[in-house]
Amino acid sequence: MQENRPSPGGFPGFAPVMTLVETLSTAFGPSGFEDEVRRRILDAVHDLDVHTVVDVLGNLSVALNPGTDFTVMLDAHMDEVGLMISGVEPEGILRFALLGGWDPRVLPAHQVELRSTREQVVMGVIGVTPPHLQSPEDQKKAYAVEHLAIDLGCSDSAEVESLGIRMGAPGVLTAPFLRLHNGVVSGKALDDRVGCALLVALVRHFARFPVDFTLVANFSVKEEIGARGAATAAYRIRPDLAFAVEGTTGDTPGVPPASQSCFLGKGPAITLADKTILVKPSLVEALSREAQLLGIPFQYKRPLTGGTDAGPIHLSRAGVLTAVIGVPCRYLHSPVSAMLEEDVFHTFRLLLRLVEQARSIGTLCAP
Repeated sequence: MQENRPSPGGFPGFAPVMTLVETLSTAFGPSGFEDEVRRRILDAVHDLDVHTVVDVLGNLSVALNPGTDFTVMLDAHMDEVGLMISGVEPEGILRFALLGGWDPRVLPAHQVELRSTREQVVMGVIGVTPPHLQSPEDQKKAYAVEHLAIDLGCSDSAEVESLGIRMGAPGVLTAPFLRLHNGVVSGKALDDRVGCALLVALVRHFARFPVDFTLVANFSVKEEIGARGAATAAYRIRPDLAFAVEGTTGDTPGVPPASQSCFLGKGPAITLADKTILVKPSLVEALSREAQLLGIPFQYKRPLTGGTDAGPIHLSRAGVLTAVIGVPCRYLHSPVSAMLEEDVFHTFRLLLRLVEQARSIGTLCAP
């Protein structure tokens, strides 16, 4: 199935995708504060003849050929797991709450980027007690979020206030975008900035090679705190067919193969079921068949783990035929993740094909 497949560098339309993944990965965008990500996406499509909408929640929808009898919705979420300042102590130390599904054990000893009331960057660190100042019992315990604090280097709360940092200020853990060996890239927020980059690439492609239906790329907000943006966007867009494009949990060293959701290097992961959706079997079969026809490697994500924007999308109005395609991504919901460029490439190829065949897929999978 992998013989004679085109390479990422030789496939028209793909080349800018990884550059855009890097651009979006480094953007600041915890749940509810996706403005910078949205601006970068708008910059990436500003030269196209598209119809854009930013709704009251902050979702960005980019539509091609609006107003036809058939609408396809592509969805990827802009937000990343982050944090919010929950209190400022007199000595200038900040307490915080979590935005999204962090494992608190990974938070200590990381650099933090906050945004002030003036939209300026303020850097800090999540401090830890040195081991030689801890008791043997404490060394065996994981830190609880309520015991962690952010240090800006300020001497008191007045100085914190002067920086424009107060209760409610958002933050993310920082990490550079790196190119590792064998086509593996690493950075923060690859879930789901890779999906956003793929949607931009698809919009740019179909702006040049139009389809005979309405295609809407929706860049949603607040997925990490309950897939809230996609719910309202789907209601507004009224799609007949939808594809949620995600960074999904890849293989992790030390985890038994039987417990892995999917694997790097085996292509896009097609969801059968997760905690929010049971994908219609005929739709799964249609996606699998299209991948096989093009010789695109693919895999099925291990069922009943996680959830995506597909949950609220497929329940919108009277129901929407919805599938989930994921790029395998290691170390999700941590300060840094890793994925394989070739998997991104094959996901792009599969999505390209699915959009081209959307009408026939919709007809085939209709009741």
